[in-house]
Amino acid sequence: MSDVAQKSLFYDFLARYAEGSFETYMADAVADEDYLNWNGYVLPYVFTDEAAEYAAVRQGCALFDATPANKYRITGPDAGALLDYMTTRAMSALAPMRATYAIWCTPDGMLNDDAMLLKLGEQDYLLMAAEVDHTDYLAELADRFDDVTVTDESALWAGLAVQGARSAAVLAALGLTGVEQLRPFHVAEFPLADGRVVVARVGFTGDLGYEVWFERSLAPAVMAGIERAEAALGLQVGGYGLTTIQLCRMESGMIVPGWDTAQTFEDRDLERSPLELGLAWNVDLDREGDFVGKAALLAERANGSRFVMTGFEVDADCELTDGTELLGEVDGEWVAVGTLPSVSWSHERGHWIGLASLRSPYASLAGGQVEVDGERYPARLVSLPFVTVPHRRQVPAPL
Repeated sequence: MSDVAQKSLFYDFLARYAEGSFETYMADAVADEDYLNWNGYVLPYVFTDEAAEYAAVRQGCALFDATPANKYRITGPDAGALLDYMTTRAMSALAPMRATYAIWCTPDGMLNDDAMLLKLGEQDYLLMAAEVDHTDYLAELADRFDDVTVTDESALWAGLAVQGARSAAVLAALGLTGVEQLRPFHVAEFPLADGRVVVARVGFTGDLGYEVWFERSLAPAVMAGIERAEAALGLQVGGYGLTTIQLCRMESGMIVPGWDTAQTFEDRDLERSPLELGLAWNVDLDREGDFVGKAALLAERANGSRFVMTGFEVDADCELTDGTELLGEVDGEWVAVGTLPSVSWSHERGHWIGLASLRSPYASLAGGQVEVDGERYPARLVSLPFVTVPHRRQVPAPL
């Protein structure tokens, strides 16, 4: 990853309702405070206003430039077998033109990473992982099989996440006729200008949403189409940044390796297994065949997990940060019972929400305390998700 973050493909388009240029933004922006260096490209925490960007997702439509993601094409007769061995579910069983949320583990059962996986054909998969470069790992796995090819196609694909209550309306107005009929986790191709776009009804906001993938040469046509859709619908469709991503995904109980886990694999206490992260639904321990980490996860299922994942709320207007320790009252004493790996301020609720990783012996606690700048504040423990959006799975999607 480059130490100097560059302007991403759609930065200017997503920031067109913000004040100033990319250059003026970068003149004052501070890495890891104002933006994240995502695979060498600038991912702002906020483009315009965090409350407005959140509202755009929940009430209208907003865009996220997914182009910097790592994208691997896995093809050949053994493509499905490689993915079956790598991931915690049998990807070969997925029907063509389907998408799924894929996770994989280390040999000791800790969550290694996650990705969106598109199955484009019986022997043709596109794996899109956010940040970690898995080129060497995929090559190592490929050596176990006779006939599979792994190609890094990161430079070939451009992508936009089109998310929000009116995302189907925007794509339909862009010219993707019938997109509202696409079912959740289904994939379709649509003609656009002189090319075609691949659309998956997926997203990371817990709302109605789509990911649109295409050759970079189609980017001008996509942007022009979105501007026409804005005019037709009377809707402003700008970008949303990392702050809104974090809030939306926490509201939906979604996990991010590297945020909810250390993802360094240097200290096991800082890593979590899928079972400890509430991802048991995405682990098939009863299927035939081995996969990386299966033995460790079978042992965990038999012996119990170290942690459980839940949600939390803190009403106090304090400076809560990721990784804050959670204290609980046990036998009349306040002791550390877990951590808050990811926290976010909820504009609608007017208080902090996020994820809490509790040590299993304290899983029955209803609440605890957090300490910030020497002051303690009460914390409620709540079930996930915080938000369930009815139109997220509606078919046809609302236009």
